[in-house]
Amino acid sequence: MRRMRGWAALALVLALAPGCKTPGSYREPVARFQTGTAQASLALGQYYAGMNRFERDMYLDERLYDTGLEVLATDARGQPTPLLGSLFSPESIQARMDAIVLLGLYAERLATLAGAQSPGKLPEGSRVLGQQLGALGQQLEGLSKKGDGSASKYVAPVTTLVGVLGSLYLENKQGQALQQGIERGEPQVRAIIDLLEADLVEVLGPQRLTGAKQALAARVVFYNTHKDKLALAERRAVLEDIRRASEDYEALVVANPVELARALRDAHEELVRFARAGRSVESFAELSAAMQAFQGRVEVAASAVQRIQQPQGK
Repeated sequence: MRRMRGWAALALVLALAPGCKTPGSYREPVARFQTGTAQASLALGQYYAGMNRFERDMYLDERLYDTGLEVLATDARGQPTPLLGSLFSPESIQARMDAIVLLGLYAERLATLAGAQSPGKLPEGSRVLGQQLGALGQQLEGLSKKGDGSASKYVAPVTTLVGVLGSLYLENKQGQALQQGIERGEPQVRAIIDLLEADLVEVLGPQRLTGAKQALAARVVFYNTHKDKLALAERRAVLEDIRRASEDYEALVVANPVELARALRDAHEELVRFARAGRSVESFAELSAAMQAFQGRVEVAASAVQRIQQPQGK
């Protein structure tokens, strides 16, 4: 998480670096986009990382209410149980967060090229980050060989977008760079966001919601089966546990982490529209309003993610 915060902060610094030569009026929407992107990246990283703890909590929770189950380090096939295993490795989580950082840098450069009289060269401080992102495709390829099922799907769009981002800084002709950046980068950005959304909709969301529902059901069954044998204080404790589990499940139903990916998609589309529209007052006003809305959407979604990241029953 410290590394993610550092990269997100560096991305924001790059957006406002003196070398970018962005006029003051264009700094505000660009800064809003970078702030929202950094917040979305951090929230998604927390959500991915939280799945490991959630799986461990669910594993132990089953054994709390079913004395027939043992707590084991490995299962019958010799594979680690959720007690010691991880659904997502730190490397898998970091790779997806790096992909979001890449989206932010690309979109910021589009806005800078569209709004600046002189877009400037690649800031010196961004060269190290560029080299790190350049290796991202290889990292994702390696993760796919280690059992990360969707990692290989990121490789092609990430690798292409890294090349596009580099060309946006090296191209001498601003208009040509902008047009090429849009045409080559737009489908890659869409592909990366689609993959993030698929992770959340098809895997993480249903798995977490199902686990929370099972946890609530286990408590209800336990209470209904044992209520006649429990003392008043014990019944009160179990009912309180049911109440907390119900609130946890309700929070998951209401919270929608996929909104972070969808907000990123909408913000990127607005930046592309702005870049294609020219320097009109109307296009800038629309961009400014869109980036303000984007930041607000991310703040709401990130708060919801923070709520469901609290340890179960707290």
